[in-house]
Amino acid sequence: MLSELIDLPYIALATQFKLEGKKATVTREIEGGEEICEVELPAVISCQKGMAEARIPNMRGIMAARTKPLKVIEPTNAEKLTEVKSFGLPPAKAGVKLVPADHVDELVRLLHEEAKAF
Repeated sequence: MLSELIDLPYIALATQFKLEGKKATVTREIEGGEEICEVELPAVISCQKGMAEARIPNMRGIMAARTKPLKVIEPTNAEKLTEVKSFGLPPAKAGVKLVPADHVDELVRLLHEEAKAF
């Protein structure tokens, strides 16, 4: 939904990501193998769990971060892109009708008369 709203290409479920200038090479698993996609940036890419594991910073990195300046950017108002018109629960499902295996005519009648939605 995000890529559609901002009109950018989308690649789902990446397992590997390589960045080369303004081009990204993304590997994703598909049925029976892997697919390698190249996309011009900017793009929206979703990743599978475990692709980017959190790393624990070392003490030297923590101490160096204390001396770095912290740049605070003020938020701006953005236009509203979506709106919730209503919210509700789906209708309750009807009960199940069991038809004995030897009553084929009854099953056909029920499929013609009551299973209209399918």
